[in-house]
Amino acid sequence: MSKRCRLNRFLPLAAALSLLASCSKSEPPPPSRDEIFQERLALPALYFTAKTHKRVIAPASKGLFIDEQTGEVCWPALACHNPDCPGRSGDEPLLFIEPDAGVYAKPDGTFGYDQARAAAQRSAVAGCPACLKKRRPQTETPEQRAQYVSWVNPYVLPETAERLKELDELLQRRIALDRRQRVAVPFSEKEPPPDDGPQPTPADPATRPSR
Repeated sequence: MSKRCRLNRFLPLAAALSLLASCSKSEPPPPSRDEIFQERLALPALYFTAKTHKRVIAPASKGLFIDEQTGEVCWPALACHNPDCPGRSGDEPLLFIEPDAGVYAKPDGTFGYDQARAAAQRSAVAGCPACLKKRRPQTETPEQRAQYVSWVNPYVLPETAERLKELDELLQRRIALDRRQRVAVPFSEKEPPPDDGPQPTPADPATRPSR
């Protein structure tokens, strides 16, 4: 192979490495995708207890848990974004929870489940408790009911929402960096496919596996 051919072959690699080097000097590389994902799970979320309505801050990935001080089950906070919600306070949505009546905390700190209480709750209309005071579920159309459901979403703390935006930007940078690094590896240097031996072909019956 001539020197000119070898030079043309490695020009794209040199350009990619130069780009990566310039980027690394200007700012540190973003965290890995796994690190970003783990931080998303660890971000704080708001929970409430059903009886005393205690506010508890815990990682979003914690799910249901029992508050050590009150012994109550902590439920993730929900927010109603209905612009006409009677429970709104200025620009702040109403925060509430939708606890499962069948779930309760045992004295030993574990969960229990009461089938009878859960069955009694199934007939109740779910949704924002403030909106329910002015709704007429018996006469609602499916579209109206779906609209009320769509207004209710998990509540996100302001600091968590801000960090989620930053993590989304870091994730996009990580994806772009991973793509550039894959392009920087010459095709000839990538691992060749495994050699599984000769493959059977109609023209060469000898290579066909025996039955």
